[in-house]
Amino acid sequence: MRITEHTTDKDAVVEAPFRSPRDLGHLEEAHPKLAAMASEPADTPLCVDLDGTLVRTDLVWECIVLLFKVQPLALFLIPVWLLRGRAHLKRELAQRTKLDVATLPYRSECISFLTTQRKQGRRIGLVTSADSSLAEKVAGHLGLFDFVYGTQAGQNLKGEAKAALLRKEFGDAGYEYVGDSIADLPAWKASRAAYVIGSDKFVRKVRTVTRVEGVFKNQAAAMGPWLRAIRAHHWAKNLLLFLPLLLAHRLELRPLLATAVGFVLFSFCASSIYIINDLLDLHSDRAHPWKAKRPFASGETSIPVGLAISSLLIATTTALGFLLSARFGAVLMVYVLVTLWYSLQLKRILLVDIFVLSSFYTFRIWAGSVITSIPLSDWFLAFSLFFFLSLALAKRYSELVHAGELVGSGNSGRAYVGGDRDLLMHLGVGSSFSAVIILAVYAHSNEFLLLYRRPEPLLLTCPVILYWLSRAWLKAHRGELNEDPITLSIRDPVTYVVAIIVLAVLALSSRAL
Repeated sequence: MRITEHTTDKDAVVEAPFRSPRDLGHLEEAHPKLAAMASEPADTPLCVDLDGTLVRTDLVWECIVLLFKVQPLALFLIPVWLLRGRAHLKRELAQRTKLDVATLPYRSECISFLTTQRKQGRRIGLVTSADSSLAEKVAGHLGLFDFVYGTQAGQNLKGEAKAALLRKEFGDAGYEYVGDSIADLPAWKASRAAYVIGSDKFVRKVRTVTRVEGVFKNQAAAMGPWLRAIRAHHWAKNLLLFLPLLLAHRLELRPLLATAVGFVLFSFCASSIYIINDLLDLHSDRAHPWKAKRPFASGETSIPVGLAISSLLIATTTALGFLLSARFGAVLMVYVLVTLWYSLQLKRILLVDIFVLSSFYTFRIWAGSVITSIPLSDWFLAFSLFFFLSLALAKRYSELVHAGELVGSGNSGRAYVGGDRDLLMHLGVGSSFSAVIILAVYAHSNEFLLLYRRPEPLLLTCPVILYWLSRAWLKAHRGELNEDPITLSIRDPVTYVVAIIVLAVLALSSRAL
C-alpha cells in the first residue's frame, strides 16, 4: 500500500475552509475534556477514518447518487464492477463522478479536535476505505493531514486490511485511531487508544478491545429529520384531491372515504419522490443558503436508508392505489414517472421545469377526480393551469432571490441566472391575473349555472383570490417566501380568512341550498 506524505507546515495550520464558519465552535467550549487531553502533545500518530467520522456521510453512496444523476444507465454496471471487488467499484465510482469534497457535511467538532492536536505538533493521518483519489482531495481541502491512506486497486482498506496496514506502518499500539463503526474495531484493537464517534452502547463495545481516550456523541437520526425528509408538512398540498368533490357539491360519505384513502396513498407516494429529489439535489443543496439544512444534505439522515424507504413507499403506494381504483393506480404511476423525469432532467431545462412543477398540483386534482369519477370542467382546468403556474413561478423566483450569484455558477442545479428574476416575476404576476380573469368568465358559463343560482356572488371571490396571489408575490419579492408557497400559506392566518370567504360565497350561491 502506497503512503502519500503531506508536507504542510505544522506551524501554519489554520481552520479548515468550511462553507459556514459559524458552525465551528471552539474546542474548549464544545469539548472541554478533549481540549484538556489535546493540551498534552503526544508523539503517537493520530489516524482518522473518513466515512461517518470526518464527514457525516459515506462517499461511496455519495458517488452512487451523483452517478445516478449524471449517468443513470451506468448504475447497471455497478454489479459488474462489484464482481471485480469493492476496490474496483470504488475506483470506477470515483473516476466517473466529480464529487465536490468542499461541500461535504464535515463534523465540526472532529475538525476542531484535529486542528488543536495538529497545533500541538502531533502527526495526523487520514486512513480510510474510500478511494485514495477522494481521500487525497479531502486531505488537500482540509490541510490537516501529514499522510493519507486510501483504497487502491486490489485492496479495499477496511476492517482487518486497515488494521494490518496500520500495524505494519506503526507497530502494535503505535498509533491512536478515530472511528465510528464496527468495521473500525480491528484498527482499534491494534491501537494504543481510541477516539470514538458513537453512542454510549457503542463506546462500551470499543472499550472491550482498547482504551477509549475521548468520545464524540453521535445521536441516531430522530423522527424529526425523517419527517422533514419525507416533507410531511407538504401533505397539505394533497388536500387538492378533495377539490373535485367540493366543487361538484358531492360531500357524501363513500366518496369522501375513498378520497381520504387516496389522500394517504398520494401523500406517501409524494414523500418517496421528495426523498429521491433531495438525494439527486444533494450536492447542489449544500451550496444553497437554506437547502443546505435539509436532512440528507446536512448528513442527518442516511443515504442508503433513504433509498430503501423511498423504494418501499413507491412499491406499496402504487400497489394499494390499484386496489383502490385501477385508474388511480395508473395516475400514481404516471406521477412517479413524471416526477422522476423531472428530477433527472426536466428541472434543468429553462421554463420547462416551471410548467412541469405547476402540473404536479393539477395531478392531485386529477387524482381526486379519478377516485370519485367526477369530470373536471375545462374552465376549472384552465384556471388551475394559470393559478398554479403563478405559484410555481413564485417558488422559482424566490429561490433565485435567496441563491444570489450561486445560480450563475451552476450550483443551483437550475438553468437560471440572477438576471432572470424580473422576467419570472412578470410572468408570475401575469399568470395570477389570467387565472382570475378565467374565473370571472367561468361565472357566466352554462356549466357554472348548473351548480350555482347566479354569477354575481362568484365574482366576489375574484378580488379575494387576486389579493391572496398578490400577497404571495409581495412576500417573494421581499425575500420572505423561503419554501413552497402552498405549504407556507398553511401557516398563514390570512390564507384561512381567504378560504372561509371563498367557501362561504360558494355555499350561499349553491343550488344545493
